[in-house]
Amino acid sequence: MIDRQIRYNFETNTGDQIPARHRWTFLIINEPKEIRRIKERIYKQLQMITDFTELDSGLIRGSRGLYYYFFAFSSDKAHIEDKTKIYSSKNFRQDRDLWERGKISLDTYLNSILSGKK
Repeated sequence: MIDRQIRYNFETNTGDQIPARHRWTFLIINEPKEIRRIKERIYKQLQMITDFTELDSGLIRGSRGLYYYFFAFSSDKAHIEDKTKIYSSKNFRQDRDLWERGKISLDTYLNSILSGKK
């Protein structure tokens, strides 16, 4: 069985002249309507958002209607103040193996999560 979840990670650019210097990457696994709600809550917690990039999305086969959504953006905020305002679950956690990458690498990462290896 596939769990609804959110995984995230961020990297900090140490350059002095970069206002939105933290690059956040997220993976959300949920129903499409809930993915939209969660994204809005993430944006609210980490605003001002710049350089938004949708990395990949799609239906998870055999999941009974769950989808995945990978995306990344830059922000000047280095932490989430209240994770429960985004998603109140133990399945919302930082994963240092998550970062922006190519489609094949994203597929490998997603498959490791769905198979329970991660």
